[in-house]
Amino acid sequence: MRWMPHLKRVLVGSAFAGAFFIGAPAAGAAELPNPVIDSAGFVEHVRGELSSVGVQTPQVDVQVTDAVDDALQKVVPQNTPALPQPEAPQVPEIPDVADSPVAGEVEEFATQAYDQAEALTNPNPIGLQELTQPEFKPVEVDPNYVWRNDLFSKVAAGKPFEDFVLHRAPGSFFDAPRVPEESNQAMTQGKSLYGPGTPIYINDQTMCTLTMAGTDAENRKVGVTAGHCAEVGDSVASADSWQVGPTGTVVSKNAALDYSVIEFGSDAEVTNSYNGVTARGVGGNVQPGDVVCKRGVATGTTCGMTLMKSENIQLNQVCATVGDSGAPVFRNGQIVGAISGGYRPGNMGSSCITPLQGALHVPTVVSDSNVVIADMNRRGGVGAGFKLA
Repeated sequence: MRWMPHLKRVLVGSAFAGAFFIGAPAAGAAELPNPVIDSAGFVEHVRGELSSVGVQTPQVDVQVTDAVDDALQKVVPQNTPALPQPEAPQVPEIPDVADSPVAGEVEEFATQAYDQAEALTNPNPIGLQELTQPEFKPVEVDPNYVWRNDLFSKVAAGKPFEDFVLHRAPGSFFDAPRVPEESNQAMTQGKSLYGPGTPIYINDQTMCTLTMAGTDAENRKVGVTAGHCAEVGDSVASADSWQVGPTGTVVSKNAALDYSVIEFGSDAEVTNSYNGVTARGVGGNVQPGDVVCKRGVATGTTCGMTLMKSENIQLNQVCATVGDSGAPVFRNGQIVGAISGGYRPGNMGSSCITPLQGALHVPTVVSDSNVVIADMNRRGGVGAGFKLA
């Protein structure tokens, strides 16, 4: 019975996924397009897992799964509250340094949204070998950077056979992006590196994700994130190199379009390629039916179909949750928008907290990057004439 432990994991994962499917959104508006729902694909995934341990199961009854999909697709949520954000750690002082800190379709993400390389990480986080319980917190490591090895966390992350998964935002069970090697290298020089998808701390209190980084018409180093994440004057630090301390300041925001402009200081470097994500441009034409992808600190890389578009926003089925606000949304290598919030019917509906949900979560509201860039240029000052690094 060597396959019994494996079978137990499969059944636990299947039951966990089923619970999220049952908890699908329960209200919506008939005029909105429906999210993509594929219960047959879920059942086939479970059958494949069981088959891998020698357990054969009957073929999927397509009539039954189609009936389930039709019923679920009648539900489309409304409203657009912004995502709440997790608290940031207090940035400690770093001793022994004078006057400065120490150092396509779904293939190719369906849209060839960006170059996806294996994320470079620290192969041996402090105390990793000693991790036996979820409560473990490494010494002098960002408290939001939490390694898990319990079965529930691994199943919820969709990776039951991994040794460890990483959580970086409260409430998210996704295996989050690690700190990339390029960030560690910049930190050894006393600098923080910023690019599309970089996790950031605002005012040592809020975690969000950077939409993009580059320079403006005056060659100032600037970045953009969600407007609801920050207020003018707030400090900005990279959550991947928080030891360096604040290296940017929020200089302007537009609450109506939900974006903030950050001016970076001399201890910051900007790039168009970060942690395997490369932005080839900003802006583009997104239409209902187009598949787009995002990279955020909480849920990593997720893709989904565009449901509708207005002048200023897009509505899609890309998974996003706490910490992903500001995350870049890609289409054909272009940053076409930034994560703004969830589209809810009176606080009803399921948040996206695990990859086992598939598309069964509230739709996501995205600020359109064409409109954001145009408004930055219209207002002038820091950020006007923005171009990617």
